[in-house]
Amino acid sequence: MNGNPCTYLIIGCGRFGSRAANKLFQKDPHSRIIVVDTNKRAFQKIARLPIETAISDGIFYLSQFLSEGRKADYIIPAAPLHLAFEFILAQFKPLGAKRKKIPPLSRLPNPMMGKTGDLYTSLSDFLCSDDCPEPARYCMATGKRRPTPLYKILNDLKGNFESKVVRSLQLGPGVGGFRPKALLNLPEEIKKKIYSGQTILISTASRCHGVTSALSSHVGSGSRKR
Repeated sequence: MNGNPCTYLIIGCGRFGSRAANKLFQKDPHSRIIVVDTNKRAFQKIARLPIETAISDGIFYLSQFLSEGRKADYIIPAAPLHLAFEFILAQFKPLGAKRKKIPPLSRLPNPMMGKTGDLYTSLSDFLCSDDCPEPARYCMATGKRRPTPLYKILNDLKGNFESKVVRSLQLGPGVGGFRPKALLNLPEEIKKKIYSGQTILISTASRCHGVTSALSSHVGSGSRKR
């Protein structure tokens, strides 16, 4: 950090998004906070805060925000979807890419499949505190030494797929986000695989918690020739 106030872009203003806005404002009242949600009424929870709001679909706003070269230090995903994956999927849909069923993955901690086909994993087999500061060396709840961070476990997955991980960083107790660069680098990396037919796993993960989705990179030959 260079000492300048941070800019945070929060996608979603439900329980987690509004909480993130409050925590980040408390941490640094001089920061610039932008909160995006499709529901105008959701902003009532943060109406007292001197922050910016935008009524918009989160993926559309994020894509436009980044394509226009606007700057944010961190993106905080707080909508009920896998933000990084949906952003990438939107980039490659014109080429025929689509969501794919996640292949069998072994030895992942506490896996749970979501309703839309996203795989949630966690080093914890209990509900973590909203205010966990995510210590690097041990679990705040148990006091036990941490095993390998989940973002590394997911990054090191082996199989007939390519695994890409967007690391979520601890921005405050119970608040995680990632740098835009981590997201913007993914399309370039995926372009190299887009015609191979290989499944690409895209995960967003912190030290303890993660979500994984699968992208089918096989596109039609007509798209490739153009």
